[in-house]
Amino acid sequence: MTEYDSLSPPKPLSNHFQDLYSIIRSTVILVAIFSILWSLVSTVFLTEWGQSFTFNEDSKNLAIYSPFDWVEIKWSFSILMSMTTVIPISSYMIFRFAKPGLYPHEYKWLRTVLVINSFILPILIFIIWFWFIPDIANTVSSLSELDNVSPRYDVAEITKLAIGITWVTIVSAVLFNALIIIRFTNGEIGIYYWARSRLIIICLGLLILTLPSTFDGLRILISASIILFCDFLSKFIPLSSNDN
Repeated sequence: MTEYDSLSPPKPLSNHFQDLYSIIRSTVILVAIFSILWSLVSTVFLTEWGQSFTFNEDSKNLAIYSPFDWVEIKWSFSILMSMTTVIPISSYMIFRFAKPGLYPHEYKWLRTVLVINSFILPILIFIIWFWFIPDIANTVSSLSELDNVSPRYDVAEITKLAIGITWVTIVSAVLFNALIIIRFTNGEIGIYYWARSRLIIICLGLLILTLPSTFDGLRILISASIILFCDFLSKFIPLSSNDN
């Protein structure tokens, strides 16, 4: 950021809200577009993913007890993958939106954080789907073997588990980054304490209401634990070398 930029007259607050609205609108449109694109390949992806479940001998132990659930699963998967795809683009739009109001050290810090998160989230999603969930399923199946019993595993429930963990990861990443970003403005207009509680309530309610049925009985505990952990961790991330 140049000295000229730092001395340029500030825009009216309404202009900032209009820019922020444009980012939200563009993000929603991109999520819708990529959801349609992901839906075209979701069946192939989920079929290939199912091959990673060995269950000792082969994947024939997988069964579908609720075939119509696959319609919901397909679109849930497509939307989540679309959000994962769009997050790097949204991060760039947010960075461009915040850039004029940042000091040089804040500019470098925010750029680094957004770039790191744009790469880490897709990697985490990949690890969840291709390592974490298959490893858990294969481990549980080996611990629950019974003599003279041929087990069958509901692939729909396993997929819902993966979708739920992916959704928790995405919401946690969005909340964590949002809490850090709004700390930038706390010294100017004190928006941090106003927005923090609202972000926490929104994300908590979102998780409780939208987690798959696989998480019934633990959805409140899981949601509250994740949200509180994100809030706690965000307070220990230094914003700059001058941050206290």
